[in-house]
Amino acid sequence: MPNLTRLVIVDDDEVTLTFCQRVLQDYETFVFKDPKKALQYCEKYPFDLLLADMRMPSLSGVALVQEIRKKTTDFATIMFSAYGDTNYLIDAVNASNISHYFVKPVESQVLLGKVKEAVLAQKQLRRRLSEEKNLEESARKLASENTLLRFNAESPLQSLVGTHPSVLKTKEQIKAFALTDHPVHITGEPGTGKKMIARILHDMSSRSIEPFLSLSTTTIPEELLEAELFGVSKSGSKPAREGFLSRCQGGSLFIEDIQLLPKTLQSKLLKFLAYGIYYPVAGTEERSADVRVLVSSTTNLIGETDRGDFRKDLYHKIATLQIRTLPLRERREDILSLMEACAHKSNHIYPQLDTKQKNLLAKYSFPGNIRELQGILEKLNLTMRTTGKQTVTMEEIDRLLKENAEIYAAEQGVGASVKTIQLPVGHEPVNMREFVDAIEKDIIIASLKYCDNNISQTSRNLMISRQGLKNKIKRYEIPVDIDEDDEEDQSTEE
Repeated sequence: MPNLTRLVIVDDDEVTLTFCQRVLQDYETFVFKDPKKALQYCEKYPFDLLLADMRMPSLSGVALVQEIRKKTTDFATIMFSAYGDTNYLIDAVNASNISHYFVKPVESQVLLGKVKEAVLAQKQLRRRLSEEKNLEESARKLASENTLLRFNAESPLQSLVGTHPSVLKTKEQIKAFALTDHPVHITGEPGTGKKMIARILHDMSSRSIEPFLSLSTTTIPEELLEAELFGVSKSGSKPAREGFLSRCQGGSLFIEDIQLLPKTLQSKLLKFLAYGIYYPVAGTEERSADVRVLVSSTTNLIGETDRGDFRKDLYHKIATLQIRTLPLRERREDILSLMEACAHKSNHIYPQLDTKQKNLLAKYSFPGNIRELQGILEKLNLTMRTTGKQTVTMEEIDRLLKENAEIYAAEQGVGASVKTIQLPVGHEPVNMREFVDAIEKDIIIASLKYCDNNISQTSRNLMISRQGLKNKIKRYEIPVDIDEDDEEDQSTEE
């Protein structure tokens, strides 16, 4: 029975070709004097072993192997040469990763023995690679079959705490979106749990056993973002460096605040999302990666595209599947349960709260959302450790909330003061006049602080007359010297 192993023999010496054909007559052999014709054959048809002369006029044996390996690596290589330059042979072996080499002339039995060894080693390599591929496919299939089971498990959806309809909708979206590898766009204010949702999407998918990495566009300098995302090729004495895509192979990459991604990188990310290919910095060799991309933004990307700051084609690529996270002020019924969950997760004490204290916390708008809630919990725990009790006073909670509201207003400007007002729960009786006055007073105080107590600037910011502002300052007994402001204005006019 003929041996179906295919050997490709390349040499510009007719004597060598005839010798090899005779010795290897039990194999299916294909001989070429022209290495370029051999290259065309190897690129088109499968074969098992390449035997080639190292030095040929039109194309060297090393160059031939390297060209073939651009198309396929599924073959073994034996080289021979009439020259005894040992250093050249060693360099050639390292450059082309060949199995064996000979210096001509070679004995027939030695050649036959080395060919058998190379063919056997190649078959063993194929078998091992096939087994590894089968194991990998089995693992992926098992992970996929377990996806539905994970949907019904307490974890990781257990991390999403709340009874607000938006939370229930988000859970259903995660269950559906986890079944696909399509990008997901998660929108919402800072601190609303976008990264946690991305992590749950990964954990609920068939990629859960692979890496999950998060790339923050706000913490990495703009000039380094491309290198962090795509990696850096070896350049001179500088070694190559893996990027997030390479390190995240088979898993999920979460890009935070994608609205801050430079436009030059937006086009490169779009190419990767469309074709799965990219180029490292300072590199010309195309790379590929199997990575699912999840993104988040804190701004309206449609507005960004209208202004030309964000590519429309990239927006349409990432925005097919969207999840919106609500701020805490729009899901107040979840505030206390979230605080309890945060306490459990971080090993903090959940304070014993009475009804009035719970209502006070539920009324607060939490402009920093869940992140601010965690900070308030830590401050309450510090207070409880100081007093040695598991309770806090109403005054202490009120002081912490007002401090946080003032800090947020100072950071964000006058417009933020409206978001930090403590609104009443609908079912409680409210004196509307007193409540509106309290809102107006808080806005004026915040604006005065922002404008360094300058009456003229504050009145312009609030779009009321200077005299009207002074009247309100007197009415609410706000400690600001309005007469001193008058003197400053008169001196300015003079």
